Amino acid sequence: MSKPIICLDFDGCLHSYERGWQGGEIYGTLVPGFLPWAEKACEHFRLVIYSSRSKTPEGIEAMKTWLLNQLNKAGAGWVIAFDFSDTKPPAFLTIDDRAIRFDGNWDAPELSLDGLRNFKPWTQRT
Repeated sequence: MSKPIICLDFDGCLHSYERGWQGGEIYGTLVPGFLPWAEKACEHFRLVIYSSRSKTPEGIEAMKTWLLNQLNKAGAGWVIAFDFSDTKPPAFLTIDDRAIRFDGNWDAPELSLDGLRNFKPWTQRT
């Protein structure tokens, strides 16, 4: 039986992304706590990385190389299996730092024009 998919955004969820977009350069480190979470999650879910970088083979290869280096530095390269997709997978759940959960109410404050304009991912909150 196949595991349900969790779709993981790359920048801001795995990659620390503290300086924002830098022309495609992947400069940061793993977001703290990601590896212990992923070690547990991969037992029950298929972890698929999908990002705006996924639109090119070079972008996917850059993410794979960076992640493998980070996993090796942490001594976890053999522990966690990740898949990479060039299209958004049919996920059970998506984890993304630039998303708003929709709860069936288009009048929710976070979906108002002001709420949308003022949205900040966790990396930009003070």
